[in-house]
Amino acid sequence: MKCRTFSFILLIISIPLMRFVPEVLASEITTPNRSITFPTDPFSFQPGPGQEIANTYCVICHSADYIYTQPPHSQTTWTEIIKKMKLAFGCPIPEESIIHLAQYLTHQNEIAPPAASPLEIQKASSPSRNEQGSRDKGKSVYTTHCLNCHGRMGKGDGPIGKMLIPPAANLTVLGEKSNQELLKTIQEGRPGTAMPSWKGDLSPQEIRNVLLYVRTFSQK
Repeated sequence: MKCRTFSFILLIISIPLMRFVPEVLASEITTPNRSITFPTDPFSFQPGPGQEIANTYCVICHSADYIYTQPPHSQTTWTEIIKKMKLAFGCPIPEESIIHLAQYLTHQNEIAPPAASPLEIQKASSPSRNEQGSRDKGKSVYTTHCLNCHGRMGKGDGPIGKMLIPPAANLTVLGEKSNQELLKTIQEGRPGTAMPSWKGDLSPQEIRNVLLYVRTFSQK
C-alpha cells in the first residue's frame, strides 16, 4: 500500500515536470542567429561545360578563388576530392554530376586568379606616417571577417576553422613571419587552403589595421 501511495505521489509530481522539461530543453538548444560575412569572390568560375555545376555546389562551402589557388590536379584527383566533399562534408552534388565537375575543374588548371603587383604589396607594407593603422579598428575587422575561421584568440579554432582541411591557421605562432609576408597572405589568400583573397573587400588601411591586431596574438 505504501508503495502504491508513493508511486501515486511521484506521478502527481511528475506531470507538471513533464510539461516543463520540453520548455527547458527548447530554451537550451535555441541559439541566437549569427551572421557570417564572407569575402566577395574576386575570381569567378570561368565559362565552360560544368561551370553551372561548380557555381551550384562548390560555392556552398568555399569561394571560386579557392579552386584556382590549388595545384594542378588530374581528373582522377579532382574526382577523389569531389567524392570526399560529398561523403565527408555532405555536398549535395548528384553522383552523375561528379564526372562533369571533375572534367571542368581539370580544364581550369591553366587559369590563375589575378595577383596584386609587388608595388601594391610594398605600398601596403610601408604606410605613410598618417596611415600607420589602429589595433582597435583591426579588432573590429577581425571580428567581422576572420573570427569564424581563426577563432576569438587566433588559434584557428573558430566554428568554421575547425572543420576546414587543412584547418585554419593558428595566428599565435606567426612571430617569425614578416609584415610583408602576412600582408601578401591577407591580400592574395593562401594557395591550398581555404584562406581567400581579401583585397577586394578590405581597403589597404583595413588590411594594415587587422595585421596590427593579429600581431597581438603572438604577444600574449
